[in-house]
Parts: sequence; C-alpha cells; structure tokens
Amino acid sequence: MELRDIEIFLTLAEELHFGRTATRLRISPARVTQAIQKQERHIGGPLFERTSRTVRLTPLGSQLRDDLRPVYAGLRDG
Repeated sequence: MELRDIEIFLTLAEELHFGRTATRLRISPARVTQAIQKQERHIGGPLFERTSRTVRLTPLGSQLRDDLRPVYAGLRDG
C-alpha cells in the first residue's frame, strides 16, 4: 500500500464522507473512490459500508485504521 493510499484511507475513516475527504486532500472524489476500491481488492474485503446517505467503517476497516494510524504517524513525523 502506498503512503498516499494510506492517507486517503485514514482521512476517509475520519471524515466518513468521500467529498470532504477529497476536498481535504485536494484530490477528486473519483480518486478517493479508486484508492479505496484498490485497497479493498488488495485486502479482499470491504473497508467501508456505503449507502447514498452514509459511509461507515466495517469491522475490517476499523481494524485496518487502528493498525495503520501509528505507522502513518511515524512515517509522517519521521
């Protein structure tokens, strides 16, 4: 997983909104969607439950978020 993809995932996990995530990271909403779909294919399961009105982390997504937060913080701060 690339650093930018980790950043996209963690930001979406915080915002729980594709549009706000895109705005915050200064990328297109399509790029957010593509990155998440790529990660889900790589991991083999859904990271988010999506409806037209809500975005929620799945248990797999929550576990990945918890695992990646300290790693990403260390990379960003280093």
